[in-house]
Amino acid sequence: IKTMQTQEPSTFQRISNWLKQSLFVKLLSIGFIILLLMIPNSMIQSLIYERQQRQTEAIREVSNAWGAPQTIVGPVLMLPYNRWVEYADGKKSAVQEVAHFLPLKLEVEGDARHEIRKRSIFDVILYQADLTLKGVFEQPDFVNLHIDPRDVLWDQAKLSVGISGMTGIKSNINLDWAGTTLRMESGTTSQKLLPQGVSVEVPMRNDGKQYAFAIPLKINGSDYLKLDPLGKETQVNLKSDWHSPSFEGSFLPDQREITPNGFTARWTILDLNRNYPQSWLGEDFKLGESTFGVRFIQPVDEYAKNNRSAKYAILVIGLTFLIYFFFETMRRFHIHPFQYFLIGLAISVFYLLLLSLSEQIGFNYAYLAASVATIGLIVVYSASVLKSIRLVIQLALMLSAIYGFIFIILQLEDYALLAGSLGIFAALAAVMYYSRKVDWYNLGDKGDGIVE
Repeated sequence: IKTMQTQEPSTFQRISNWLKQSLFVKLLSIGFIILLLMIPNSMIQSLIYERQQRQTEAIREVSNAWGAPQTIVGPVLMLPYNRWVEYADGKKSAVQEVAHFLPLKLEVEGDARHEIRKRSIFDVILYQADLTLKGVFEQPDFVNLHIDPRDVLWDQAKLSVGISGMTGIKSNINLDWAGTTLRMESGTTSQKLLPQGVSVEVPMRNDGKQYAFAIPLKINGSDYLKLDPLGKETQVNLKSDWHSPSFEGSFLPDQREITPNGFTARWTILDLNRNYPQSWLGEDFKLGESTFGVRFIQPVDEYAKNNRSAKYAILVIGLTFLIYFFFETMRRFHIHPFQYFLIGLAISVFYLLLLSLSEQIGFNYAYLAASVATIGLIVVYSASVLKSIRLVIQLALMLSAIYGFIFIILQLEDYALLAGSLGIFAALAAVMYYSRKVDWYNLGDKGDGIVE
């Protein structure tokens, strides 16, 4: 008769069993893995930023060759005059200074046709605008400026228009001044007032007449087109075939209509709406601070959505690990921390797939493809761990719900915080409900740890 003797487990085995069954150790290891996975997630966020910067560089390169963002400021009538300085010995000398006058009425008609150019994998939105600036200058009133009209150098009057992107000018700028056609030249009279632009000398006399003008502009530009309301009354009518405008600046349109075929917008602005007068001496005021207009934006910013998606990585990883933790505790089997780590890496690779695919097929399709690939990988891998078709199906449904929930948050934008808060609250409520009968102190004992 052979007697069987039970062999006592070694100290290493006892420690190993304790580590395997200890709830505290399990939670601590899961928390450490989540923190460790933030390293690749941070690297992916840096990669998103790098790709975004590359897109910005591509846009800048194309824009510099085509035409920079355009801001049109003008026209401004500049008249030099002599200011007399009297010295102690009674002698006088003339110092030449400049008076500035803005139009009594300014009307701008514009048609901006868009064009999309590609640089590498990036699309760059450009436009070519046909603008007509027309209006009336009234006779400059030097009396209100306390200047003797006899000291005004009427034969040196100049009309200047500020144009921020000079490389975008695509035709001669011919000014119609009271019936006389004059070709405008590059450079302005006052670099501080109008750093870049065109100007021309205009015939003026002290005869009390008004001067009608019309300035046609054909310019290339990118990103945005803005104007400054210099008239005592400024009216702007702008239309374009671009379907995704963003109206911005100091004034929004009084009327606008946006359709899939383009937009139209109308502004009416008074001199009371801005912080500078119709006429002044010297350089007391600065133009360009009341600009308004339209930005030609991409309807979908892939990198912004990728960046927002990556910020939810810790939530996705945490919820996924929570599912596995409950499978462990409720179904009485063990998942190794290394397996948690592999599952977390699969989730991190999702954001890399999302970024690379969205550059090629758009964010929505990329999210669908990356989600299906990631969920499929995790489910197939977990099938050998869970060893239950029912649990595998439950896991697939829960992961699909998590990724679907994140996608909805990304689409909501303005209500993302509200939707996210409600979703997290619902997840916490579900966890509390399904774990309400778990006897956490007896999870390590034989039995299921469920309190009836």
